[in-house]
Amino acid sequence: MINNGTQTKIGLKIPDHPDDIQSYILQVLQQLGLYTTLTQDLERRIKLILVELITNSIKHSTDPDALLQLTIKHPMLTIEKIDIGLQIVFESEEQIPFKELDKTLQVSFSENNRHDIEVTDHYRFKFLDNYKDDMSINHFPEHFGFFIITVASNSFEYEYDPELKKNTFIVQVNL
Repeated sequence: MINNGTQTKIGLKIPDHPDDIQSYILQVLQQLGLYTTLTQDLERRIKLILVELITNSIKHSTDPDALLQLTIKHPMLTIEKIDIGLQIVFESEEQIPFKELDKTLQVSFSENNRHDIEVTDHYRFKFLDNYKDDMSINHFPEHFGFFIITVASNSFEYEYDPELKKNTFIVQVNL
């Protein structure tokens, strides 16, 4: 944990077993509570985000050192899930590295899991939420993939570093 007065960083190794998710989330929320006040709505949104990021790591990462890095720089909380492994692969023609930048695409991770994204770099994209106004986060179950992170956050991006084979999921939430 690093606290330089204007910014606090907390790094926590991600558990490698689903049975540890609940206690891990409580640990993260306890750490956050030392530096900021969490409303009930904000705590629920952060829980949903954490469940999905951790579940994604357990399911798809073989990196024993996968971690969550939380940065509090008021009024923003940034949650980064960082692991070493294979990049995201879509079930479509478009793949990373993207050929065209500043483009909006519809991609899918499976037949029923479609997302709109904005390509911001050859190895980076932002998840778009075209339906946020029509839906309430209170109606989603806790396991709803990347879409729930998109709805629960203010910003959700993914970046892949091909040299380091590093995946970084970047989620920002207004405190």
